[in-house]
Amino acid sequence: MIETAGSAPTHGVGLHHRSLAHPATAGTSLYSEDDVPADGTGHVAVVLGCFAELLGLGLKKLLGEDRNLRVLGVDIDRTVLQHAVESLAPQVVILDEVIVRELSILGGLKAVRPTMGIVVLAHHPTASYATGLMADGASCVAKDISGAGVLAAVRIAADGRRVFADVDGHMVERSRPATSASLTPREIEVLEYLSRGQSHAEIAQALQVGVETVRTHSAHIRSKLGVRSKRELIGLAIPPQ
Repeated sequence: MIETAGSAPTHGVGLHHRSLAHPATAGTSLYSEDDVPADGTGHVAVVLGCFAELLGLGLKKLLGEDRNLRVLGVDIDRTVLQHAVESLAPQVVILDEVIVRELSILGGLKAVRPTMGIVVLAHHPTASYATGLMADGASCVAKDISGAGVLAAVRIAADGRRVFADVDGHMVERSRPATSASLTPREIEVLEYLSRGQSHAEIAQALQVGVETVRTHSAHIRSKLGVRSKRELIGLAIPPQ
């Protein structure tokens, strides 16, 4: 939710703010280095892809008002996205789910800038969808999340980590130091299902065991890997054996 002076709270980041002028020309809008505020070091350089009008306006306002960010480009069309990333060298690129329906887009961007964070905004993303994106090197953020949630996800992505931020603001990070040394073969098997966001009941059915047995394995896994909830296992890479 973005709140602006004199306005009521609006859910999501698709906020149309009257003081934000609509670009005179549609399509790619790149800022030159001279257009970027000389606000010192330690700021996150961001490129914003194309979004639907209201959502795009809200995102541009949100990013532009954060002094910890340097917005290098906005409304970047998919046809020039890879070139823009290569030439502008951002730390994070923010994309609409529509653009990344072909996962080759992510691969192409990672090939150009392997260390760059990618944040994908999606409409009511499921755990399995988010897990797939995280496995391909991108973070997944619900479009209805608060503005603060979007900014938090951008900072996490800039730090080289991946996150799933759902609509209620809960965040699950993928990158987490872990070892499988203390996990039993069955626990590793259960962890594979948990990392894909499957429920205890679904796992029990797949493994032909009782739900309570799966809950016990899940509790042991969380304890051994040092995570607090089952949600935090979503997208977690299976530790090497």
